[in-house]
This record gives sequence, structure tokens and C-alpha cells, in this order.
Amino acid sequence: MKTKITNLQPGMIVGEDIYNLKNSLNLKKGQKLDRDMIDLILKSDITEIEIMDSNASIGFIQKTFEELPNIIDETIYNKWIDSISDLFHHFTKEEIYVSLNNITEEIYKSLNVKEYFVLNFINSFGNDSLTYHSLNTAIIVSIIAKKIEIPYIMYKQTVKFSLIHDIGYAMLDDRVINDFDSDDKNALIHNIVAYKKLQDLKATLNHEILESILYHHERYDGKGKFHLKGEKIPPLVRITQVADAYTSLTELGYTPYQALSWILKKCGFIFDPYYVGLLYEITGYYPTGTKVKLSDGSIGIVLRRNEIEFFPEVLVNNEPVKTGPDSNVYIKEVIE
Repeated sequence: MKTKITNLQPGMIVGEDIYNLKNSLNLKKGQKLDRDMIDLILKSDITEIEIMDSNASIGFIQKTFEELPNIIDETIYNKWIDSISDLFHHFTKEEIYVSLNNITEEIYKSLNVKEYFVLNFINSFGNDSLTYHSLNTAIIVSIIAKKIEIPYIMYKQTVKFSLIHDIGYAMLDDRVINDFDSDDKNALIHNIVAYKKLQDLKATLNHEILESILYHHERYDGKGKFHLKGEKIPPLVRITQVADAYTSLTELGYTPYQALSWILKKCGFIFDPYYVGLLYEITGYYPTGTKVKLSDGSIGIVLRRNEIEFFPEVLVNNEPVKTGPDSNVYIKEVIE
């Protein structure tokens, strides 16, 4: 049904794809509205939008970019999703956390950092969106952690934390997608709720992971809720924040290029510049999915970065094209 934008409420489900160039508004059918999205809609020239009957929508699954291969084989992806979903639905059962170790080890074995990745994830726009977001965040965190060759025991702690960093939303049953700049009540309390409810599992999760859950929205400039600053913020948090933001923003409809630009603007304020730099090393200046116009006039989508980050591999008419001096083909502009 069509609903006036002044009557929109957080939790409503978008019933149509919405794109508004003026306000960089890009919403997908099936997406759940939060306060940030509603504020963007109110600032646009849109007067009403289609809203789904909440009883009719149970969510659906979609690749970020249908024409590109997944970062992980879909069968493996779904297996991990099922394990994370079990954990989120039975978060007080100690034995469930054994699956955290298993997923972490499998992610470690599945990702070869010597490769340049096609950063194409599967998302859910609906009830399971938190599960997919958590796995996608952990995959990026794993790539960063392996790239800087942190000790395996630290790697495991970091990836396990990234898998459950937002578990508080599973306890609250209502997620805020971009919660870095949100005043929504659940965004403000989800970390505290999780920290308190998981105290009985301290021996299983350990103190470092629990503290990181509590502090995972601290700001690098010290202006977060607990006023931790810089390297006083746990390293598990600082490495996970950049991946959390990237996956959240692309889930909301930001292009990967826009998501990286947003993170760069917050570098040194919300995010640790060191880990922002590492994220750029993985994605390149033009991340997977960026739509570009090449010097020969053709239009394509960036597949992955190459050795030189400014010269990525681009998919044009389903054929990979290498940009740079060897091919004499260059990216002329990004198409938003």
C-alpha cells in the first residue's frame, strides 16, 4: 500500500525499489526502514512510497551484484549462515558457541589472502539480515587479519568477535543497520544488553570478546559513549568497525565506492586510520561492484583490484578487461 512519507515508522518494509539521485537514496524492495533511512526520505522530493504488509514479508536473499561470483561458494555460505542463525536464536546455550570455533577455522582455511577478492556478498533483506551482515563482516575482518599476519590465537578471537559483535540486536529483535550515527534506542543499547546477558558465558567467550562487544561503538576520537580513545579501544573493535561499516552501508544501498568514501570521511573520527588503510588495500580505490566508464567509452563493473589499486579488473559485457598501461585502457569516471 502507498504510505505518505510523514507516516513512515522504523520497522516498515519497503515495497518497491527506490532511487533518488538528489539525496543518494537507494532502497531495495524488502528492506526494513530505520530512522536514518526515514530521515533521508523526508529530505527527498518523494511524497509517498509503497510499504509491504508486514505479515506478507518474511525477507528474501539477494547477492549484492547478481552478475558477479560470490566471495564464498554458496553452499559453504549457507552452512555458516545456519550455524550463526542457531547461535543467535539460542544465545544463552554454552554448547552453541562451539560453532563459533568451527566457523572461524573454516573461514581461515577458505580465504587465501594472496588472491585479490571479488567482494560480492549475499544479503538478506528481512528477518535474517543480521545473520548475513555478521558473516559478511567476519569475512572482511578475516581477510584484514590474515593480511597483517596476526597470530592465529588473536585471529580466532578477532573473527569470533566479529561474528557476534551485533548479537545484541538478536536479543532485542529489532536491528538498526547503520548504527554508527544513530540515536535510535536499540542502536544505543544493543551492546550493553548483549554484554549483560552474556556474562554467564564469560568462561566460554572470554573477557576480551565480552569487552569488545560492550565497546564496539567507541569512536577513535574519544567521543563515544564510554570515551575510550585511540588505542585504548580494543584492537578487536578497531579492526571490526571498518568491516562493519562497509557491509552495513552496502546493505543499505550505498555503492561500494560511496561506502568507502563515507568511511574515509570518518577516518580519525570514528575509525582507526590504520584499519581504514587496510580496508582500502583489500578493496582498492575502486571496489568490487563500482560502475565505471572506461577511456574507450565502454561501461563496466569493477570485478576486483589488481596489483596496482588504481587499475582494477573490470567486467565489460561479461568479459574481464584489465585496465592500466599494459592494456592502455583506464577508468575515466565512476558512475554513481
